[in-house]
Amino acid sequence: MLFFYYLFCLRREEHFVVMKLSAALLFCGNLLWCLDSAIFQVVPWWAGFLVVMIAGERLELTRIRRPPLWVRVSLRIALLIFVVGLALTLVDFRLGVRIGGAGLIAIALWLLRYDLVWQSVNLPGLPRFMARCLICGYFWLALGGVFWIWFARFFGAGPLYDAALHTVFIGFIFSMIFAHAPIILPTITGLALPFQNSFYLHAGLLHISLLLRIAGDLALLPGGQKSGGLLNALAILLFLINNLRAAVSVR
Repeated sequence: MLFFYYLFCLRREEHFVVMKLSAALLFCGNLLWCLDSAIFQVVPWWAGFLVVMIAGERLELTRIRRPPLWVRVSLRIALLIFVVGLALTLVDFRLGVRIGGAGLIAIALWLLRYDLVWQSVNLPGLPRFMARCLICGYFWLALGGVFWIWFARFFGAGPLYDAALHTVFIGFIFSMIFAHAPIILPTITGLALPFQNSFYLHAGLLHISLLLRIAGDLALLPGGQKSGGLLNALAILLFLINNLRAAVSVR
């Protein structure tokens, strides 16, 4: 939180406020965990940290288009709904999860409407790959919000809880990781990571396997859930292999 406050003091940009909010959600989640709260009570806060951080990062990129005030206000409202939902989980957990789910839907709709991905999806190579990953991730986030509302009374254990969690953590978060890895990893490691069409293999497998997993959850078929989960792990492994192959190909 202090880091983003420092950045905000240097440059008073709204996205730093959003990122500071995400850090505050992580702090609250970790505090609940340290106080021995049940893990299902902590998970929404950890999910909030990741979702809000990504929303702040995408908000930063929208500065290129100089969005009007009402566009920025609409994101503030979406974030407010989500944070209010998280706060309410401390008093009425099911109600809080439902309101938090509504906030996830609102954030996803904002991203689908105002993110820059629609300008990139028709470009060749890496921009198109990134845009497609991001768009799929936003749809998963919206579905996750629907599941948080629909399955709030099961938010604690079981296949419906699995569906509510993994639409966000696998569908949304890993779509963001897959999309940004070709840019972030070279920055961190100093290694070039040229785009390759094989990147679509791990991205496609992620979404297909998650669909299988969610179908198994909703149909109460443990085999579908387990197979989907195994293929989720395989998609992540394939992601690592493909990125390593791309890095090695330029050496």
